[in-house]
Amino acid sequence: MANQLPQISVLGAGIFVKTQYIPRLAEISHLFVLKSIWSRSEVIHCSLLISFLDYLSCLYIYVHVQESAREAVEVAKEHFPGVECKWGDKGLDEIIQDESILGVAVVLAAQYQVCHQFCFFIQMLIILW
Repeated sequence: MANQLPQISVLGAGIFVKTQYIPRLAEISHLFVLKSIWSRSEVIHCSLLISFLDYLSCLYIYVHVQESAREAVEVAKEHFPGVECKWGDKGLDEIIQDESILGVAVVLAAQYQVCHQFCFFIQMLIILW
């Protein structure tokens, strides 16, 4: 058992994960096993907030916050054939409880983090106004 590769999980399944992060992980795939990819939702869906914020520049990024975990897993399977799809609270709990997972990578593109904070700020202004 000492020769087993460490297992990790990725928290986040957005465009950045699919186009940048997974390809970089694939370059070092001999060092670990990617056990799972988690997202808040299994499939893409849009929030009612979109119609309320439709003129804000951060709309495009907000729509893509809830990318499909399944899409990211399909991209990853080329290099990590055993990778599993996890989503929602149940999936996150499964990852946390899984003693075989050595670590997790929380993967968000930097522009999302800034935009998300900006959208939250605008929401608060609207509520207070």
